[in-house]
This record gives sequence, C-alpha cells and structure tokens, in this order.
Amino acid sequence: MTQSLAPIDSGTDKQRSTRVVQAMPIKVTGVDALREPFTEQTSTVMVSCHGCKYQSKYYVPKGSIVTVEIPRLARASSPRTVTARVIWVQRPRNASEVLHIGLEFEVPGNAWDIPIPPEDWFPLPGEPEFVAEEPAAATAIPAVTPDELIGTITSWDESEILVASKSEPEYESQFAVAHPTAKPGASTALTNGQTSNQPMLDPKIQEAIEEAVSSSIARLSQSIVEEARKACEANTEELYAKIKMTVEEAVSNLPKRLKTKKKK
Repeated sequence: MTQSLAPIDSGTDKQRSTRVVQAMPIKVTGVDALREPFTEQTSTVMVSCHGCKYQSKYYVPKGSIVTVEIPRLARASSPRTVTARVIWVQRPRNASEVLHIGLEFEVPGNAWDIPIPPEDWFPLPGEPEFVAEEPAAATAIPAVTPDELIGTITSWDESEILVASKSEPEYESQFAVAHPTAKPGASTALTNGQTSNQPMLDPKIQEAIEEAVSSSIARLSQSIVEEARKACEANTEELYAKIKMTVEEAVSNLPKRLKTKKKK
C-alpha cells in the first residue's frame, strides 16, 4: 500500500515568495534512493523564487542535492543552471502516477525568467530584473501617391472588359472618372493595345509581321499533318505484315490439323 508523505517541515514551510502554478521544462541531474545517478527531462508543477515542485519517475531522498537546468526565455542565451536541495517527496497514490518532489534553491531568485512576476519576487544576485524582449518593429510601408496608385492599378484586363461590354463613348467617360490625371485619348490607346510607353508600329511593318506569323503557322500545320500521315502509314504497314504472317502460319498448319483429326 503506497503512502502519501506531506511536505516536510524543515523550517522552510513558511511561504517566503509567492508560488505560481507554472509548467516549465527542466532537466534534473542527481542520485536516486538506490544511489544510481540519473538525468531526466521533466516539467515543473509550481515555481517560486525559492524553489519548485516538479514531477519525477525517480525517488530522490530528502536532503539530496540536485542540479536543475532551466531554459531561458531569451533564445540566444544558454540555459541557467542552479543547485537545489530536496525538501520533501510526495509518493504517488498508484503505479500509473509519478512522484512530486519539492526543491529549495541554494541561492533564491527569479530563475524562471517570468516577465511579470508577483510583487514579492526578486532577481538572482548579480542579475538585473528580467524584462521580456519586445518584438521587432514592423517595417513601415512607404506612402503611395495618387498618381503612382493610378499607374499601378491600370491593367489590360480592366480596359478589355470595359471595351467588350461597353460602347466607346461610355468607356471614355468611365475611364476619365477612374483616371482623372490621364491625358485625353489615353483610353483609345489602351483599347488599341497601346500604352503611353509603347509607340504605334508602322502599318507596313505590322502587315509584314502578320504575314510572317501566318506563313509560319501554315508551315507548322503542314508539317504536323505530314508527320501524322507518315506515322499512320507505318502503323498500317506493320499491322498488314502481322495479319499476313498470321494467315500464312494458319494455312501452313492446316494439313497437320487435318491429319491429326483423321487419325482420331
């Protein structure tokens, strides 16, 4: 039958700093009741400036000295290592539970880096009061002038949709409202596929380009048709050869099959 030991009165039962219920990861190193060294990663149940209560699967006798490694909240800093003494042990009520062990720091102080501690907490000797790091300030977004905004939102999609759904006079009026700083005739340039930075091509050059593109498309189409025809002819010849071979084999084997049937 398991026993539940109450906290041991060793002159330390008087609360000297406010206890805070806080689960924090710690690494405890020491020697258990079987005099076997151990190191375990566990977590606290309650913390204060004078020690903590933590969960353990090792029975550590009262009065034992252990080393506790406590991660710092500042990621760039190495973990803080403190020495503590076991002042009480609470055994589990059944086999599925763990022990609860009370520790008292040799040197009291806020070893837990709790940014807003109780009023009666104090920093470790030689250390400043812990202050949580402030998040980095967000990068300011540069202001955008109305002219720059208008230039950014002007898009081909907008002009094409308006041209496709509205007549030219209606489009001109809507374009003037949406782009008050645009020069007259800018909407017409957009509908013709031109922008202020894109000069209009000479009609003869435009015609020559269109003819060259049409000729290239025609040659490509003819080449594709020719390749498809050749592939079809090759497949047809191969299929014909297979059919011919199969028929010839069947004809050559026919006399043998007839002789076999007569014998039967």
